[in-house]
Amino acid sequence: MNLKLSIDRAVDEGADRVDVADPGPKPDDRGGERAARHRALAGLGSALAVEADVRAASLAAAARRAEVAVWLGASLADLGGVTGHSRQAARKRWPDLGAIHRRRHWLGYHVDDVFWAVRLVLDADLEGIDPQARAALADALAVAERDFAPDADVDPRDLDAAVARWEAFDALVDRHLRAVVAAAPAEPVDPGAGFAVHGARGVLRYYDHAVGEPVES
Repeated sequence: MNLKLSIDRAVDEGADRVDVADPGPKPDDRGGERAARHRALAGLGSALAVEADVRAASLAAAARRAEVAVWLGASLADLGGVTGHSRQAARKRWPDLGAIHRRRHWLGYHVDDVFWAVRLVLDADLEGIDPQARAALADALAVAERDFAPDADVDPRDLDAAVARWEAFDALVDRHLRAVVAAAPAEPVDPGAGFAVHGARGVLRYYDHAVGEPVES
């Protein structure tokens, strides 16, 4: 894609829709110059509008790529290596990335712990659990087990797929497991069910503590 050509075309097309006042004739005008000047001013107005659109689109693209990189394990310091600024500057520019980093960091180190807790819950005889919620948890676990199998791989060119498996794994913990555990009795009658629920609640507490906002010292 030729960026300059695309921008020039957008400016030219937009100039026809820009309403600017004609400043009128100038004493030193030459033939046709007044109309050309008016057209140039309309082009300037269009160029300024395109500039704002391009800046907004570029900022959005950069923010999305930064978010993708963090979901894929990049630290704020890694982002600083690209931007040429500090990790604090990256945090200030993209304030939501700290939460994503904490979430991804915890998930990356606790795949097996989550699998253990979810399997216990699914194998337990828990009373009062919505069958649909349990089925959704089982489906989410099956997807995660496939996505994080030892031979699983992602195409580095397909960034959406690379991020999607982490977002789905996060939903396994924060949505599906949480929904089933929240509906379970505080103290299940069956000892095995009680062990499963307490284990899952421990994993969720650890998750909530890790992904929550850090306390400033």
